[in-house]
Amino acid sequence: MRANGEELLKLLRVALLVLLTTFLIVDQAMAEYGDIVLNSKAEAMREAEVDDVLFPHWFHRIRYRCSVCHEKIFTLKAGSNDITMAGISIERKMCGACHDGNIAWEALECDRCHSLEPGWSAGPIQHSVNRYDPEKPLIDTRQKRYTKLHEIASGWHPLALTGSGLPLDKYGLVNWADAVREGIVDPIWNLDPEADAKAIKSRDSVIVFEAKGDFMPDVVFPHDIHSFWLQCDICHATKDGAIFKEGVGENNITMLEIAQGKWCARCHGKVAFPISDCSRCHNQPKDEPLKKGMIRRHYLPQKEKKSQQNELFDF
Repeated sequence: MRANGEELLKLLRVALLVLLTTFLIVDQAMAEYGDIVLNSKAEAMREAEVDDVLFPHWFHRIRYRCSVCHEKIFTLKAGSNDITMAGISIERKMCGACHDGNIAWEALECDRCHSLEPGWSAGPIQHSVNRYDPEKPLIDTRQKRYTKLHEIASGWHPLALTGSGLPLDKYGLVNWADAVREGIVDPIWNLDPEADAKAIKSRDSVIVFEAKGDFMPDVVFPHDIHSFWLQCDICHATKDGAIFKEGVGENNITMLEIAQGKWCARCHGKVAFPISDCSRCHNQPKDEPLKKGMIRRHYLPQKEKKSQQNELFDF
């Protein structure tokens, strides 16, 4: 009986989420952390008398895994996708791959996408210079130690997400990993309903990267949730050049380069949780033994790289 109750609760939460995200109507565009502002063709948009485009990542990731679009439809690099209305409506490319009147609504109602008033910077939204008021944050910074994340979290979450039951992290941002693990969202992996699920590539190995300094715990990288959302090729065979090379010690990852948008920051800090949340990744104490199934990877001196081989290491 208890199991049935839990299943019913799950179904109710999913139903509420679908209702809120499908039928919610607001007077002005609302943005969520990680949404994308598309305005590289701002001049043409002004001539056509339409506003900038706001792409709601959150709305799409509730329904689709990242690998549905990346990199089959969109290249995983900001500014590298030449999106045009002719490409969408006539060639059925880019957004038109879904918005064709069959999979999703056809791109005929301009305001549904061109919904953001001019004045925003292109790219992923991190915080709102238009709406963020440090004097009236949603998170009371007087009671908590101020961080950049408090600023980020205080400006976001449309009503649809606030009332959806999606799990939030300690900063109030959606915890998409928990949303999947708890069965609250179950995004599809392929636009073809007849696609064979055996084609899904997944890994469950957990890689522990040794932090170079003694003052920080080591980094735990869970393959399972990443390969659920992304599939292996997105990181290891990226069209613009692999984000992570294969081979032991081939990736000399540094926080400085991550802060510059490389490595993990190709997603984190843009459309995935911010890198400012150090403990989200640095959570393996150096003096504690690894849990079963974890694989520790040390940074090797350059001269040792070519002499070391390990088939379990996929970076």
